[in-house]
Amino acid sequence: MSLDDLANLSVDSLPAVAAISPVRANMLSEVALPLGSHKGLADRSAILIGELEARATRLDTLYRFSALVMRNGMLPPVISEARDAVEATADQIRAADRMYKIISPARFVTIAPSWRDYLFVGLRIKQTQDLPFAAVLPKTSAERAYWKDQIMIGYAQGQKLADQILETNRARLDRDYMGMLRYSELLNKGMVSEPTVAVAPSIVSGDRNQINVGDTLYRVTDHGGFVTDPNKWQATVAPGASDAGGAKRGAK
Repeated sequence: MSLDDLANLSVDSLPAVAAISPVRANMLSEVALPLGSHKGLADRSAILIGELEARATRLDTLYRFSALVMRNGMLPPVISEARDAVEATADQIRAADRMYKIISPARFVTIAPSWRDYLFVGLRIKQTQDLPFAAVLPKTSAERAYWKDQIMIGYAQGQKLADQILETNRARLDRDYMGMLRYSELLNKGMVSEPTVAVAPSIVSGDRNQINVGDTLYRVTDHGGFVTDPNKWQATVAPGASDAGGAKRGAK
């Protein structure tokens, strides 16, 4: 800062935060940042939801959970796959061409989920109508300038958070849907067993306050799991078919 700058120094020439007390600045920031963040999250969420709804037909086609529901009314388990996986400890190291893991068990559903149940989580934000107390609102021009800066910072943070939420939701949607498809593939190969469901019909159940007529209880007795004996797996490609396919591809 030059001599002239020092000579002409005034409250108006200071940054907004320097023209107010630290206590007051902290008070304003604690109110303005959340307000701006909530507004940014709500505004950006509304835009993202609108963009997703515009692609609803394509998303309905890509993520058909209803087609994955099993005959017993259960949604398949989610199975992850890692290729060229390596696990190491201090005493040993294990390498596997493929490693499968059940990360979410099969579960009963009355209605199959949709992509909305995944992608809209955390994005259905209501605009707040509550205003702060007058005591925590800016009073001077310096405070108003600082308040505006904090509102805009919070707004940008809220917008960024909405994008991050959608990205996380999309990753979970893809993980679960692909994991359920992977279960169907492994089931056809005999590498995983189906859940076992016991059915216990009861004509009447309940108590003095509630009665269920024609009540039937479905209960999972075994969630199923991986078949660890490879001799029980089923070959999905007939012997020689792979070579024949390769020959055909080579002839093209």
